[in-house]
Amino acid sequence: MPVMDEFREEREAMKQKSFKERFLYFCEYYKWHVIGGVALVALAFSLIYSVVTRKEWAFYGAFVNSYQTPEFDAFREDFADRAGIDLNKFDVLFDTNMFMSGSAYDQGNVDATERLMVYIAAGDVDVMAGSPLIMDRYAYNDTFRDLRQVLPQEMQDRLEPYYYYMDATLAAELDARQENGTLNAAPQYPAAPSDPESMDKPVPVGLYIQDCPRIGEAFVFQEEEVILGVIGNAENMDTILELIRMIFEL
Repeated sequence: MPVMDEFREEREAMKQKSFKERFLYFCEYYKWHVIGGVALVALAFSLIYSVVTRKEWAFYGAFVNSYQTPEFDAFREDFADRAGIDLNKFDVLFDTNMFMSGSAYDQGNVDATERLMVYIAAGDVDVMAGSPLIMDRYAYNDTFRDLRQVLPQEMQDRLEPYYYYMDATLAAELDARQENGTLNAAPQYPAAPSDPESMDKPVPVGLYIQDCPRIGEAFVFQEEEVILGVIGNAENMDTILELIRMIFEL
């Protein structure tokens, strides 16, 4: 029997059925089409809503290998108030969804690193916080700004005991080895990055913040030592300084 004849017979048979029977037939044969259509509409609506309602970032901090505590919202709101950021118009983001391991070849580490690199290249990231193991990688790839170019002298005097240093001489050597193809193994970074005397040309590019009560209230880091660094291409210097003042209660 031709397909069209079968279709006509099926349609005529459906006319003789009750509403309930027709409804059950519809559910059986068309439910996945409806579900798929509804899902597509919902997805499209969600994407449009996200684009329309997303607020511009007024501040972005990448806090690697960390979690937010129940006190995080109070921390964020206090910071926004101090920095003069209207949270009804702008967003303040402390990204705690980046997790990196000690292995450069771990897939999760690669994904997080690539995402962070994109944000940094776009000029979105203001500060980054993480363990010495993580921060060393970025410090020796010219990611952080010299704090002597960021902090007013009065803040330098008070925060110098918390400095995390990189050795500019070692950084230059690593760059040269990478360029000529002789950097075949993982670099050996200084064992005591808080000790400038152990380096040839120490440059302060971070602050140890693990003992700051305000950080402990709002975040839990996986590692014991945590360093905060200012991204080299960050532009929100006044906002960054306000965060540092808040963290160290200056």
